[in-house]
Amino acid sequence: MDAGHVLRRIVHVSTPLFLVYYFLPDPLWIGGPTRVLTLIAIMAVVLIAEVLRLAYKPKIIGMREYEKYQVSAAAWAGIAMTIAFLFFPFGYAAPAFMGMGWVDPVIGDLRRKNSSLYPYVPLVLYFLIAIVSMSVIIGPSIEVMIASLLATPAAIWAERPKSKYVDDDFLMIVVPLIVIAGVFAVLP
Repeated sequence: MDAGHVLRRIVHVSTPLFLVYYFLPDPLWIGGPTRVLTLIAIMAVVLIAEVLRLAYKPKIIGMREYEKYQVSAAAWAGIAMTIAFLFFPFGYAAPAFMGMGWVDPVIGDLRRKNSSLYPYVPLVLYFLIAIVSMSVIIGPSIEVMIASLLATPAAIWAERPKSKYVDDDFLMIVVPLIVIAGVFAVLP
């Protein structure tokens, strides 16, 4: 296993740590910037860095060769997390972040090995993450059960397509978020 692969796995597994955003004070300190303003400023810096990276194409450890010519998975994940922070509550974002961070690497490893456990293990793992995290954060309910049941295949499906226009790290956060929010919007 090369250092880039290990670094990508560490970054993926660490994704749920970004959920700390929901617990930051607002403003960040007395007289300081708001949480949202800081988030938007950080995202702007990330996007500017991404534009520069695409223009100059430096060799970056952990970045796949094809990412040299398109928006990186990390930038796509940052965009998805920003959308989550701005528009979705913690209880909806937690399973999406944990699912992308922990299940996506499992899918990659199972696919690389041509394992017959794909997609069954990722489906079970994602469902457990969704049902447990939402039950703890939101409380056990029929809505949580339905949201978990629908978000699970949506997330696993969202990981599947490979495109130079949008990365699966973005889709594995945004698609389940929309499904979860939709369930809670439709059900009382």
